[in-house]
Amino acid sequence: MLAGVIGLIVTGILWTAQSLAAEETSYDLDFDIPEAQSKEVFKLWGYSEFRPFLRILDKNSALYKQRYFKDPQNATQTNYLLNLRPEMSLDYGQIGAYARPRLEIDWNEVKSGSLVLDEPSEELWEHDAHWGASIMLEEGYATWRPSPTLTVEAGKKVLNWGKGYAWNPVAFASRPKDVDDPDHAREGYVMSYLDYIRSFEGPLKTLAFTPLVLPVAYRLNAELAGGDSLLLGGKIYALLYDTDLDLMFMAGQNYDTRVGFDFSTNLTSNFEIHGESALRFGYSKNIINADGYIHSKKFDALSFLVGFRYLNSSDTTIIAEYYHNGEGYSPGELSDYYDLINSGYDEYVEDKTQSSLQQNLKLLQGGGKGNSSNSSGGNSASLLKDSAQVADTYNKSTAGQDYLYLRISQKEPFNILFLTPTVTLITNLGDLSCSLNPEISYMVLPNLELKPRLVIPLGAPDSEFGEKMNAFRGEFRVTYYF
Repeated sequence: MLAGVIGLIVTGILWTAQSLAAEETSYDLDFDIPEAQSKEVFKLWGYSEFRPFLRILDKNSALYKQRYFKDPQNATQTNYLLNLRPEMSLDYGQIGAYARPRLEIDWNEVKSGSLVLDEPSEELWEHDAHWGASIMLEEGYATWRPSPTLTVEAGKKVLNWGKGYAWNPVAFASRPKDVDDPDHAREGYVMSYLDYIRSFEGPLKTLAFTPLVLPVAYRLNAELAGGDSLLLGGKIYALLYDTDLDLMFMAGQNYDTRVGFDFSTNLTSNFEIHGESALRFGYSKNIINADGYIHSKKFDALSFLVGFRYLNSSDTTIIAEYYHNGEGYSPGELSDYYDLINSGYDEYVEDKTQSSLQQNLKLLQGGGKGNSSNSSGGNSASLLKDSAQVADTYNKSTAGQDYLYLRISQKEPFNILFLTPTVTLITNLGDLSCSLNPEISYMVLPNLELKPRLVIPLGAPDSEFGEKMNAFRGEFRVTYYF
């Protein structure tokens, strides 16, 4: 049934594309472009990256206790990651294609467990204690351009909706960015879409419409909806005077309907401002208190972002953004969650100690061996189990409500060629905890980059960054481009 509906919609999009393309025949666009004769039909490029990690665990943090209460770990953890990301494109007149597969091999001192990856993908060495590997198609789609104003694409694609650098609340059809590394390549979603664009004279210079269709099933865009579904969405773009404007929407079964808006404009040649806002209708938010009681609150969640990008005459780039997460938790709600974990951990340790004392007492009194299985603490971790029920939302990146993002980078300081130091500060304005992320990019060769990075969470107990599992994380990226 789902496949049939998808087929009808894709057929409808293609029929619409043909109709729109036919309208374009009234324009005389039949002229020769000499450069096109020498255009490459097939291109191959990409990069390979080696990333060793060093993590210092904060054993007093709530998230460490929640995850490792039964299996304590060494404070120092090392990880190694090697990945290959080739990119290839085919451009043959009106027909084109693009693919970006990923091969990843990693060694972890403590393996986090197997993943459920979207198709097409394959996970290797799932049961090995330390080694893991995966093969995935992050992007892969076919393109048809029947006219200069019309493009039809189908496949797995990353849609870059939104103007924000660190967050994009209007990116309904994209996976969220890693706020610690917003430029990192992401996996796309499987979709079909059409892009129709027209240009005009006057204040309204450009107008475009982009309808899209996304199927949802097991291992197919599964993160987008709460079950099998067919999502319909779209974007209307306008270039009004010198301002980019977008209106977005997305709806479907097992999915909270969303609408959004964004804008971007240059006030001067080196100063840009941007913003976006999204409304999620009927969002159901699970909230847990310090006693482990879970209740659900349903409301329309409004998220928005405003920011700017500034480049001065010394090649210093400043990016600043304020983000309100309408689906996030207040400082009090996060504090209750961390208190629950700490109480559950204390309860577990106390019960385990009491159980051990009772076993020793039985040995002294009766001389028997006792039942060693009872010394594990039994079911004493009930509060920790309660916290695990909501961990997916409470433990995710930027789970709070209000954030400030500041990124400052300096190109070639002190005339050191090909060197760019950067410092990023991500602050939870509710509890004033933050993450300080310094990094340095150095292009040793035109195709070889070295980039050491640090992620340092800072905050008081019961604050978001103060309760992170890592007290410190360092990595050293070696990237070869081809």
